[in-house]
Amino acid sequence: MTRNLILVSMIILFATNVIFAQREPLLPRTDAPFWVDRFSRSPVIVFGPEEEDFYRNVQVILFPWNDHEDPSNASALDSNAQWLKDHPNVRFYISGYASTRGDWLYNLNLSQRRADWVKQALVSRGIDQSRIKMSSGWGEIYPQCAETDDECWAKNRVVRLIYSPE
Repeated sequence: MTRNLILVSMIILFATNVIFAQREPLLPRTDAPFWVDRFSRSPVIVFGPEEEDFYRNVQVILFPWNDHEDPSNASALDSNAQWLKDHPNVRFYISGYASTRGDWLYNLNLSQRRADWVKQALVSRGIDQSRIKMSSGWGEIYPQCAETDDECWAKNRVVRLIYSPE
């Protein structure tokens, strides 16, 4: 009797999960106005002068639409590599982003490919891989610009280096 009661309870539990799971499609959630405001400001310096120097000198790397291997501002990548060589104790994260053009899952993968490409490009320019804490793609969920035009989309196709304390 107890076994049957447990079996019926499990069937009801799984059936309700299936029914409620079908209500809304899985879509990325974003608070675009918050992130647009956040990226329009200078970063908050928490870890001191080394972090401040990092953000003053390191530039974002922009990418054309649907590309992850040919940055629009390749000189920024070279400049970042040189600054990082001159400051061998600095550790950092690499964060890739994409615009809202296209499917959100595709954009998530594209942003990861951008972050990974920048990581490999920095390593090939002499930056020790152990200094890079992680490279991650965030897709379109943290936009710098919330408009839906070419100029805005271009601002969101970016890779940022983020300071990390030791």
